[in-house]
Amino acid sequence: MNIRISAIALACLVGLSFSADPRMEQGARFEAKGDFEMALGEYRAVLAENPKSAEAYFAAAQVRMKMKDYSGALANYRLAYKFEPTMSAAYEGAAKVYEVLGQKAKADAERAKDPKNNPVAAEPVQEAAAPAETPAATEAPKADAPKAETAPAAPVAEAPKTVTAPEPKPVEKTAEVAKPEPAKVAETKAAEPVKEESAALPTDPFEKGKALFAEGKYKEAAPLWREVLRKQPGHAGAYFYAGLTRYELGEMDKAEFNLKKGLEYKEEGNDANFFLAKIAQKSNKSDQELKFLAAYMKKAAPNAKYRAAAEARIAEIKAEKESKNQSAAADSKAAEPAEAPKTVEPAPTQVAKAPVAEPKVADIADAPSSTPTLANANLLYSAGSIESALKMYKALLETDQQPEDRYFTMLQLGNAYRELRDFHSAVVRYREVVQQFPDSDWAAEAERALEDAVWLEKHASELPRRTR
Repeated sequence: MNIRISAIALACLVGLSFSADPRMEQGARFEAKGDFEMALGEYRAVLAENPKSAEAYFAAAQVRMKMKDYSGALANYRLAYKFEPTMSAAYEGAAKVYEVLGQKAKADAERAKDPKNNPVAAEPVQEAAAPAETPAATEAPKADAPKAETAPAAPVAEAPKTVTAPEPKPVEKTAEVAKPEPAKVAETKAAEPVKEESAALPTDPFEKGKALFAEGKYKEAAPLWREVLRKQPGHAGAYFYAGLTRYELGEMDKAEFNLKKGLEYKEEGNDANFFLAKIAQKSNKSDQELKFLAAYMKKAAPNAKYRAAAEARIAEIKAEKESKNQSAAADSKAAEPAEAPKTVEPAPTQVAKAPVAEPKVADIADAPSSTPTLANANLLYSAGSIESALKMYKALLETDQQPEDRYFTMLQLGNAYRELRDFHSAVVRYREVVQQFPDSDWAAEAERALEDAVWLEKHASELPRRTR
């Protein structure tokens, strides 16, 4: 009852009714329960069909404010009053965003745009907004419609590119009609460039990193996740966004490491399963990909950002497997008549021997002609060939590695030593990472591993031997 009353009150506030679309009321229910991403999903669904829905933009802005995503909130408030110029609540919402950011002048400028506060300029602004609706319709889907599965900027419901689109043309017309009016000054200030808008980033490192990530500034966002983890070791949200950032930068090993840590992120952690599946797909590991997709689908809401893409990919994988099975069966049947009766009996023996020769990854990797790579060493480590992986990590340290690859190699070398119960060597390697690369992505991880290895070294005699 309270949720319904809240939805009705919101409808009265903006002067519109949600009764025409039940998704608006459902979004209000999610918002009341604190399920902000679910609420945004409902509003995105509305905007996908009606990119000019002022009430959907306004509702999304209200949610963004509660999430402290001030850039997204401002963008949606402005789109709301762009498509409904008389929506006073949207002007007031935009003003409150600037007040939170400590920019009183801009807050006053937003309130000055409201026709009820500026009756002289109201008529020209309304007339000028009409022709601007056509191009705006092409912008709106980019702002709120669900993005493609390869776009990890999905944590933001509405692209911040529209944050500073304060309709320059209406400003010019307003200036022509009422040159000496104070409203002209307010409109001019509000129409400042995009750069000034993005300069008003949150001061909190985590929120600032999210804002930069949403703007596609991945290299600028990356150091902020390290800063968060130094202050708050184990911060699941920082690991999650660090994984998305590394994914965007094409650093799949680091993305995988961080995303697995980010699975515990309460707000969006389940999305990490989807991107882990994408990483597995790039490595042609269909079994792992299917596992991550199944994990994502298990927790994904019906209107989750990547649900449709995940369902399509699962169907595609199953179709590929079925096609391969049918092809193999057809080849087997086609081969039967061509074989002499005497060769039919040894066939099972050959098939039975095949699995014996399968684990050759370590042999190939250890061959003198193989070139050590970080990817191969990680595959060996994951497959349980710890000694082979250890040799390759050592060989890599002898090469001219990039700093980021070097500290990761040293961390993995420590992990390999720990698996082999050489805790003293593990302690040495972990300490090198902490001392030589204190600002690295894995410094916090190395510190925890170091504490663990020190304890294991002291109590080695009391521990049972590990098996993999």
